[in-house]
Amino acid sequence: MKRERGRPRATTHAAIVEAAFELFREVGFESVTMPMIAARAGIGRATVFHYFSNKAEILWYTQTDTTEEFRTNLAAQPAGVDLADGAFAAYAGIWSTHADEIAIGKEMVRTIETSSPESTGKWRAYETWSGLVHDYVMARTGLPATDTAARAVAMAIWAAIWSAATEFALTDSDSIDEHLARARAAIGGADPRVGARGGLAI
Repeated sequence: MKRERGRPRATTHAAIVEAAFELFREVGFESVTMPMIAARAGIGRATVFHYFSNKAEILWYTQTDTTEEFRTNLAAQPAGVDLADGAFAAYAGIWSTHADEIAIGKEMVRTIETSSPESTGKWRAYETWSGLVHDYVMARTGLPATDTAARAVAMAIWAAIWSAATEFALTDSDSIDEHLARARAAIGGADPRVGARGGLAI
C-alpha cells in the first residue's frame, strides 16, 4: 500500500489515534473509515484492525485509563469537601496529569460533541462517568442510591463538568481551569442532605 507522503510508518496505538483524529476533524467522524485511517497512518488495513476493532474504539482510546483515574481521584477527595468542589477537582486532575495529551483530549470531546451520539457511543460513555459521580455522591452523603435529591445533584454536577469540557474543546483555550470555574460557579451549592435552601442552586 502506498503511504501518504510525509508520515512515517506507524505501529503504535498513539500514531493511529493521531491519524484518526486528523481525519475526524477534516471530514467528520461519520465519514471516516478504517481504510482511510490506515492510509493516513501509512500502514496496512490489517494492522489498524489488529489494534482497534472500529473507529469508535479509537475515539474512546483513553477512556478506560481516564475512567479509572476519575474514580481514584473522586475517592481521594478530602473528607468534608463540598461535593461539587470534590468532583470538579477530581476531573481537573485528569487533565493536569495528562497535560501532554491535551490536544488529543480536546479533539476527542470536540468530535463527540459535533457527531451523532449514536455513531460515537456518547451516551454509553456519558452514563459511565455520570455513574461515577453518582456513586461518589452516595458514598459521601450516606444516602440510598434511589434518593431523588442525591441523584439530581450527581447528574447536575456531571452535566456541569461535561459542559465545561465541551466549551474547552470548542475554543482555542489552553487550559480547562477557567471553563471548570465557570461551570462550578453556575451550579452553586450542591448537597442533597441539607434541604432545598442549601441544596442545588442553579
